[in-house]
Amino acid sequence: MFLAVSLGGCGKAKGKDAEKKTVKVGVVGENNQVWKPIIKNFKKKGVTIKLVKFSDYIKPNTALADGDIDLNAYQGYVLMDDFNKSHGKVLSAIGETTLNPIGLYSKKANSVKDIPANSEIAIPNDTVNAARALLLLQSAKLIKLKDGKTPSPSDITNNPKNFKIKEVEASQTARVLPDVGASVINVFMALDAGFNPTKQSLYNEPVNAKSKPYYNIIVSRSKDKNNKLYKQIVAEYQSDTSKKIIKKLYKGAVIPLWK
Repeated sequence: MFLAVSLGGCGKAKGKDAEKKTVKVGVVGENNQVWKPIIKNFKKKGVTIKLVKFSDYIKPNTALADGDIDLNAYQGYVLMDDFNKSHGKVLSAIGETTLNPIGLYSKKANSVKDIPANSEIAIPNDTVNAARALLLLQSAKLIKLKDGKTPSPSDITNNPKNFKIKEVEASQTARVLPDVGASVINVFMALDAGFNPTKQSLYNEPVNAKSKPYYNIIVSRSKDKNNKLYKQIVAEYQSDTSKKIIKKLYKGAVIPLWK
């Protein structure tokens, strides 16, 4: 989701792109160590990259569309597409970054089958990530859903243990763990909360051909999708150095999408 590497052979941007000395990048959560090298390397070239932190999955797109930030790096295609449906395709993906499987966590169970009956299961409250969380619960065989790309809690057709779905802001999914039977948490929210996603989750989202909508992307306003400086940032992200950083930091919980 969020990382950076050395510029290498990117070269300097020319013309109007080079005139922009500060690039504001919207991110979600506190786990942004991988941005440090990119910030350092661009500073040497006279460009300041400033991380603008958000706590939910809606405001970073609104801020980008409104011109308050220049890029964001926190979401998958599915979330951007959902935003564009109601805003006239104002945003565009300019590069793929990582796949960050979501996971199911609990402080009251050691396995999926041990999640207490009649307990609450917390999921993010935005439409796209709520749907993704429900599909995870279905994959874990806890519920069954009607067919559809974007299910909501009302689409649950079978719930043998009578779980109650509790929708909360994404930043709260880890914080409510003491009060619920289980919670579906984004990998970076889980890391921020001190979890090791590959070892401490009860169940992780399967990675397969259906994962493409959840590939994380760097996003710009559509009118800026060919900005040379922004493309340099993407090129810096997609490197062997980045892969090494990701492997060291996340130990397999985050999957780079470039070769």
